[in-house]
Amino acid sequence: MLKRVFGNLYFLTFLNGFLLASLFYFNMEANFEQEVFQAIHADINTKLHPGDSEDSVVVKVMHTTHNLMVNREPVFARQAFTGIKSSIIGPTSIDLMTGKGACGSFSMVLARVLQAYRFDVRIAQMKAYGAFAGHNIVEARTSHGWVVMDPLLDVYFINPSGKMASFAEVQHDWNHYSRQVPAGYDMNYRYEDVRYANWTKIPVFLPAVKKMLDFTLGKTAADSFSMRTYFLRKYTLCFNIVLSIFILVLAFTIFRLIKAKVFPRPNIPVTFANLYKYIWLRIAPKKFSEQGHA
Repeated sequence: MLKRVFGNLYFLTFLNGFLLASLFYFNMEANFEQEVFQAIHADINTKLHPGDSEDSVVVKVMHTTHNLMVNREPVFARQAFTGIKSSIIGPTSIDLMTGKGACGSFSMVLARVLQAYRFDVRIAQMKAYGAFAGHNIVEARTSHGWVVMDPLLDVYFINPSGKMASFAEVQHDWNHYSRQVPAGYDMNYRYEDVRYANWTKIPVFLPAVKKMLDFTLGKTAADSFSMRTYFLRKYTLCFNIVLSIFILVLAFTIFRLIKAKVFPRPNIPVTFANLYKYIWLRIAPKKFSEQGHA
């Protein structure tokens, strides 16, 4: 049945059209999302000064992200979004517009903006209330190492040397760093542990991916591999996936078209040699005819 469907030229023509329309859609949405984040980038640039350090830039990016989203999250948090765009694709622009994913949405947006400033970023799950799914934070790599931020609560830490602190620094001396949190801070977010991906979320598949990363990157690098940072541009990701499928389907369609119109007999296979012979036989009579008239 499947062979008959994909062997039908009418179906293949429809499928090519659908994939082509999808490419236009994903490209259009990717461009719009990029323009939105460029506007945020431009606004932050107005708050930067030539003497700003990397830490200062990172903090200003986090403050802008927090202020941009903090009033939206309470409005949309209780609303159910069931459309394909919001519930299945889930682009970062939806996180930006609604903030309904709370710490997850704040972290996705902050990571996307930080990437525009050429920072390597990691989105991590902090262990809170005894579970890793309790809270998300963001880390950015500066010239003095990874620094940790909590965009939902607009919190960062300064170590004794005057630099932004890493997760490890806060984890190892929470008694010291807890004095830097604002009033009303939830002390269950005490930086007791962190993970960068939930490798048990999809049984068999994700554990296999983790083992492959352990082998190729090394266990230390694999343990700090942040998968979510590769999904910050979902429209671009969807565009590239659909483009790959479209190229394969288009090539198969051309093959089926040649088979149906040029080599309809089953005993003549579609090969480059046969195509060359066919084209030559179609062209050669015309060339000889033109030479005869000359």
